[in-house]
Amino acid sequence: MQLANERERTTARAEVPGSGTPRVRTCVGCGERVEIPRGVSTPAPLVRLVLGPGGEVAVDAAGGSFGRGAHVHPRPGCLEKAVQRGLARAAKAKVSLLRVEEPTGEGGEGLVPLDAASLAQAIVRAIDRRIYGLIVAAARAHRLAPGSDAVKGADERGEAHAVLVAVDAAAAAELSAVRRAIADGRAISWGTKQTIGLLCSAAGSAKRAEGLGVVAITDTRIAGALQEAVRMALAVTTLASPRRAHPAGAEPVRKRHDFNESGGASAEEVARSGQGRRADG
Repeated sequence: MQLANERERTTARAEVPGSGTPRVRTCVGCGERVEIPRGVSTPAPLVRLVLGPGGEVAVDAAGGSFGRGAHVHPRPGCLEKAVQRGLARAAKAKVSLLRVEEPTGEGGEGLVPLDAASLAQAIVRAIDRRIYGLIVAAARAHRLAPGSDAVKGADERGEAHAVLVAVDAAAAAELSAVRRAIADGRAISWGTKQTIGLLCSAAGSAKRAEGLGVVAITDTRIAGALQEAVRMALAVTTLASPRRAHPAGAEPVRKRHDFNESGGASAEEVARSGQGRRADG
């Protein structure tokens, strides 16, 4: 259950489209049976967990780690039921520990007591790594339009399937392309300008390592996966500890009401995102 290379594995898989018949998985919290699309670039409604032989569990947001798996909805109620009895039933043994990355971020791992809050923290961290990989994958595939001018052009061509707005880029809310994306449910508020700029620059698709306030994703699968990943993170942040829910630089909008029913940020929340509403962490 080594998680050291999670970001690299996520990036590689995000570039490969899924195919084939969906698999059916059961949430260990609520018991609902759910179809899981094949391929990580297709949105998935459940988070995969890996059950270890020593009564521990680890989060596998990319869905490809080896080991016996269990699945759970990223909902507070499902996480609580999973911790109480669902994971133990799936493992047919006591499950009391959670395997997480060490705070150093150098790939080390540690074990912490398993409860709904610690599981929520681990899920949000894993989803953030998935988001990193999706952005880099879009940039490497030249399916990303960085900056306000590029976003405007992609929007005019009908290619802006998702518009990513940094939480500290309040001025981006004034762009007509962003306002249309908000109205259509295509806007996503996540990360800082520096984080987004570095992710794009690392893939060689942006020259502005100093920061990017807004980018458009022009690949439909990656755009859908990115929106779903942010929704999943938002769904569990009510259980995650604010100070430990996100690695440095990854700062999703924290509150459920920041997004409309389609998963896009409201115009008011995007406008306020850079005015003292930086996420905890």
